[in-house]
Amino acid sequence: MRVERDWRWIAWVILGIGGMVVAGGLALGFGSLRYVLYGDRADGVVMAIERNGDTYSPVVQFRVPGGSLRELKDSASGAPDFSVGDAVDVLYMPEKPESFRLGTFDRLWLMPLFVTGFGAFWLTFGTIAWALSRGADMFVIGERAFMTIAVAAVVIGIFALWSATDLYAGGGRAQGRVVEIRPSRSVAIEDVTLADGRKVRRTVERPSYAPIVQFATPEGRDIEFHGRGGSGESYAEGDVVTVVYDRAVPSHARIVSFLDLWLPAAVAFVIATLFGAAAWLSIRSRRGRAPRSRGFP
Repeated sequence: MRVERDWRWIAWVILGIGGMVVAGGLALGFGSLRYVLYGDRADGVVMAIERNGDTYSPVVQFRVPGGSLRELKDSASGAPDFSVGDAVDVLYMPEKPESFRLGTFDRLWLMPLFVTGFGAFWLTFGTIAWALSRGADMFVIGERAFMTIAVAAVVIGIFALWSATDLYAGGGRAQGRVVEIRPSRSVAIEDVTLADGRKVRRTVERPSYAPIVQFATPEGRDIEFHGRGGSGESYAEGDVVTVVYDRAVPSHARIVSFLDLWLPAAVAFVIATLFGAAAWLSIRSRRGRAPRSRGFP
């Protein structure tokens, strides 16, 4: 009973955290929805990209009814998602034009979806803890959790593969040049076995290197984008690379390589295969034991 009560408290804590995170994601989504439903629309043009350290902010110019011209800076992002000269759809509140959103999927919905999805993972683990507090079979819970992860990974993989295939098949080609290698570091905790057999846990820094690439479109526009980072320095400043880009939005570009185009889909499908296989093996093993167990007291 005490174990069940402990699991119940753990479940409430995890569900509470997950609920707050999901609420935050929904609040972000409703904020964007407010601009879509009640905001006015204007045709805008990206006049400049302001770089501040490792972030990029587009400066957008648009005209409001009455002829007044507004030039405002939008929120920063870690990689440039626009280029100078891009035509953008601007959503703004009529009573306060300086309060606006750029009408792209990434700017409107990506953060709400990310936060809500993160909260959904917390809710999933909270549900597992609650099921354990009710005496549910650990194998059944694990199988369902693994299958949920596998299905989510398949959906992500299909979307990533479709996006990469569409860009590769229909995008423009150009020769780009690596103008900078941007290093970043992440902290990870790993278990290490020492020579005397003792296991210790240590914190390690793992570097990653992302190439920043510039190229020119046939119209003469200079575009800059970030390639995907890796643990090794695959590129060096000055390297010439082949670039594929969206003709309508040239800043949506990728280096023609497995890492930049196909790795996200490959990782998603590998995760789906591993978790799906684990769930299938568990189900098969559990069902294989069931008939034999009925033959013994």
